[in-house]
Amino acid sequence: MSNCIFCKIINEEIPTEFVHKEEDIFVFRDINPKAAVHLLIVPREHIESFLDLSDNHYSLLTNIIKVIQRIVKEQKLEGGYQVMINGGRHQEVPHLHLHLLAD
Repeated sequence: MSNCIFCKIINEEIPTEFVHKEEDIFVFRDINPKAAVHLLIVPREHIESFLDLSDNHYSLLTNIIKVIQRIVKEQKLEGGYQVMINGGRHQEVPHLHLHLLAD
C-alpha cells in the first residue's frame, strides 16, 4: 500500500535501523516506545488487520513466532516481556504488526 508507513519502512523509503530483517518479516524499534524495549514485528505483506489473516498465513505466523523467540533470547528478555497485537481503533498503522515490550 503506497501510503502505509510500515510499507515505506520495509521498502527503505524511510530510513530505519532494523533489529532483524528477513525476506518476509522486519523488526525495528517503535518511534514512540512504551517500554525500555519496544520492538515492532512487521510482515512484508500488507495485511491490514488481525481479522484479515487467512489459512494461507500459517507459515508467516509460524515465522513471526520464531523471529520473536530468537529476539527474546538474543536480547536476554526471558525474565519478562509482552507480545501484543493491536487491532481496530487501537492500531495506529493499518498494517498487521506485533509489539514486543520489555523493561
